[in-house]
Amino acid sequence: MLSLAVVIDIRNLYDDLRAYERAKDEVVQTSIKVSRLSKAVVYSAIRKDFAAAERALKEMNDVVAHLRKLIEQWPMFYGSATTGLQEYVEATALYSLLKEGRLPTKEELGVDVYTYLMGIADVAGELGRTATEELLQKNVEAASRIKEAVEKLYLDLLALEPRDYELRKKVDYVGSQANWISEKLFYATTCRHE
Repeated sequence: MLSLAVVIDIRNLYDDLRAYERAKDEVVQTSIKVSRLSKAVVYSAIRKDFAAAERALKEMNDVVAHLRKLIEQWPMFYGSATTGLQEYVEATALYSLLKEGRLPTKEELGVDVYTYLMGIADVAGELGRTATEELLQKNVEAASRIKEAVEKLYLDLLALEPRDYELRKKVDYVGSQANWISEKLFYATTCRHE
């Protein structure tokens, strides 16, 4: 009869497991903080309060730097950080687009292609909100430029021929945002009461 003696180093494994769990919790909480700060950037940028957007952007960049260090040390938790990184891409891209008229590259943002495209696709929704703000100010020309930008983004994303299901859903979302902005423009230009 075979006798098995199972002996594990409980003391070291216990400490290692606690460190692992703390790291995972910190990655998740840091990612959530990035997401919260991204909302502040977006909210301010849409309302053209670029000073407030820049303050939130600076804080968000500091938190993202910390998140990157955590991921570098604990790469197995990258998946727990992707939502925050996508929000970071979205907020930074929206700010750059509204302030400078351009989208930053994935290299400038220091993210992988998938995280970049998922975040960039989400910019379409924020541009829809921006178009609404412009229309409320009766600035049809600005809203038209936004519609054209969203349509161009949609066509560019389609040209990439994404195979990933989640990314394809995001591309469809960009297309629906372009249509939604077109509808808003239609009503703003044909149903106006001066």
